[in-house]
Amino acid sequence: MSGSVGPEERSRKLAEALLKGWKMLPETCPVCGSPLFETPGGEVVCAVCGTKVILVSSEEEVRVEEQRLVLERIMRDLIRHLDRILHEAGEELSDDDISRINSLLEAIEKASSIYRSLSRQERRRKLS
Repeated sequence: MSGSVGPEERSRKLAEALLKGWKMLPETCPVCGSPLFETPGGEVVCAVCGTKVILVSSEEEVRVEEQRLVLERIMRDLIRHLDRILHEAGEELSDDDISRINSLLEAIEKASSIYRSLSRQERRRKLS
């Protein structure tokens, strides 16, 4: 059920989550079977194994969350690539470096715009 965590350690972690003000949810962790908690910041986390979970109630929410996760990964990869170009260029940026940076920034802006649009759509859907 809770893997390599013993019952005393599991109980301690659950109690710590409650003392932090985390709200215990009726859902259980898909990894270890322990109750899930919602943090004050709105994240859903397993207090025992640390797994972060996204709860969805419809196929539409699954689709939106999958798209958001893909966009987050794309933005992280683009930013990592941008950082690598800057690191390799040192103090002098060549025209080629500037062109590549500009292309990456445009791609990051497009991904961010789509991400914001998905977030707005999801908020509107939840309000209706």
